[in-house]
Amino acid sequence: MAENYKLTIAVLESNESLKHDSEANRGTDWLHRETAGVRFEELPSWKFSRGESRYYVLKNVASLLSVRKYDLVLFGGWESPAYWSLLAFALMFRVPRVAFYESPLNTMAHTTGPIAWMRSTFFRFMDLVVVPGVAAAEAVRHLGVQPEKVIQGFNAVDVTEFHNVSPSHVTDNSVSNGMGHRYLYVGQLIQRKRTKAIIEAFNEIATAEDELTIIGSGPLREELLLMAGSNESQIRLLEYVEYSALPRVMSFYHTLILASEREVWGLVVNEALASGMHAVVTENCGVLPSVQGMAGVYAAQLGLQDLAVQMKRSATDWNGRIESPEILQFTPERFAEVFDRAFKSSLEIRGHDNSDK
Repeated sequence: MAENYKLTIAVLESNESLKHDSEANRGTDWLHRETAGVRFEELPSWKFSRGESRYYVLKNVASLLSVRKYDLVLFGGWESPAYWSLLAFALMFRVPRVAFYESPLNTMAHTTGPIAWMRSTFFRFMDLVVVPGVAAAEAVRHLGVQPEKVIQGFNAVDVTEFHNVSPSHVTDNSVSNGMGHRYLYVGQLIQRKRTKAIIEAFNEIATAEDELTIIGSGPLREELLLMAGSNESQIRLLEYVEYSALPRVMSFYHTLILASEREVWGLVVNEALASGMHAVVTENCGVLPSVQGMAGVYAAQLGLQDLAVQMKRSATDWNGRIESPEILQFTPERFAEVFDRAFKSSLEIRGHDNSDK
């Protein structure tokens, strides 16, 4: 995006705040750093939390008045008062507005009532709404946004990096030489992710040679360690790893498991598929409608009745890493083109010249 625009990213949390947030499950690669063509602007905010959600209120009017100096504002959220105050000033100064929305219908906590009305109102004030996949597009239309104002892309990670590190060009001998199947979970250790159910399903179907590795941090860690203790030779819990190390980590495993009760998307599935892995994904994850049908994807029911069955299917079907995963076509550059199209359309709608933005 920075190749086509003078891009400023306004952040509601400072690097210092991120460094000291033990519950964020984030490595140092999440800290914002200036790069060519991209600058960061920290907007001083008050933060308060409720469950997993975090909300922000801007501390000063200067942050709001800064909207005037931009040709377009992209909103990455709607829930916080900070977004609403920025929207009000963007409307006041007639600044073009694009929103990004990625939640599927099944993750919406409020589908009726005042909160649902506020959500719908926020997005109807947008010129265009960019969504990352099929499930989110359906949700935005449900909010009352006209179909012609919805631009659908495909949520992206650096699939090339994950694929290049993967040994997909090397024959995987784990099937022929009798080695077991290696399962992997990467993410927060919280109730919603249902990591306990993953361990239970693994214990149900694992052979003596199979392995399960759980990577992450969170309040369930001690409980999971106790569960794994009865089978510690096959189940390992590792601390959170830096994102830059994840492609290499994934190159050692066969099947990723994402058994979440609800999941806005689940980018770890993109990463696993790009690595040539299989992925067992529950049907309430936003990523599933967009990847279902791709080689190596196994859908598990929301209630997890068949989680062990799908894990076993993956192991039985395994015949080496997928050499040319379909996910490789969905690059960050391709997703950036979707935002570029939305920006240009929004500027045209508002009668702005976009020849030098």
